[in-house]
Amino acid sequence: MGVSRIPLLKEMIMLFKSSMIGMSLCLVSFVAAQSDAAELKAGDEAPAFTLDGESADPVKLSDFKGKKLVITFNRANWCPYCMKQVTDLQKHYGEIKDAGAELLVVFREEATGADGLKKIRDKTKATMPFALDLEAEKTGAYSPEGFDTYVIDEQGKIITVLEGTKPDRPMGDEILKVLRK
Repeated sequence: MGVSRIPLLKEMIMLFKSSMIGMSLCLVSFVAAQSDAAELKAGDEAPAFTLDGESADPVKLSDFKGKKLVITFNRANWCPYCMKQVTDLQKHYGEIKDAGAELLVVFREEATGADGLKKIRDKTKATMPFALDLEAEKTGAYSPEGFDTYVIDEQGKIITVLEGTKPDRPMGDEILKVLRK
């Protein structure tokens, strides 16, 4: 009786191996497609978005057409690295505007919504526009890790991507160098 089970067992092992190989190939293809899709670079068209703003009016990429736009991504009011960057950007906000650009700070983890944005304004004395995109639902093509800054020209093309990490984000001086070129 044990002899008749061996071919069945061998067939099951072969089937398992082939299905694991197939699943592995699918996973590799999926990961490669995700990383290719998420890598925006200079010269690319900036992907459109419509986000919740602080007022009833949504914030759209098209609202900034005709002027340069700096978009930076942050987490929430509880993030010390985010507050450090927003505070620094506020110090340079006048110079950024003088360089012909607007600055938009998008928060992706500010679950308290407008109350959280008010808390950020109170902490940082920020006057630049804020928007919400929880879980990067609408801006997922930008900054997959969440800490990069994008400079977009008047026609909606990306001029540059300034890479950032959780503790080390692009600050005002670095952004101004790009805007003044």
